[in-house]
Amino acid sequence: MTQDRETARALDHGQVCYLQLTAADRERAAAFYAAVFGWQTGTHYPDFESPGLIGEWVEGRRPARDAGPAIWLAVADMNATLDQVTRYGGEILEPPAPDGPTRTLATIIDPEGNPIGLAAHTPSRQ
Repeated sequence: MTQDRETARALDHGQVCYLQLTAADRERAAAFYAAVFGWQTGTHYPDFESPGLIGEWVEGRRPARDAGPAIWLAVADMNATLDQVTRYGGEILEPPAPDGPTRTLATIIDPEGNPIGLAAHTPSRQ
């Protein structure tokens, strides 16, 4: 991954363009996000690339379950994703629950202790 990828894509004003996730063990964090969400991770640098966003693993900063911003990731299949989460060392903090007619939400804790929201969307029936 290079900085050229970030500068090559157009960014809208106010768009989230970079993410830092705390990680006591960068390799464990990279393996979890690659396995569960298909993120590409760097082998020589503490970075990753997810759909539409790049970022890095940050060591030396503690995760904050009850404070700070929250990230929500779109998932295609909530149940399959939650199976992957637990298989790769994460925990389900809040089980799936409907949020309106076309969205289901759940919250997990990744192996590094970071809370991550999951959102599954189903097409509305017309």
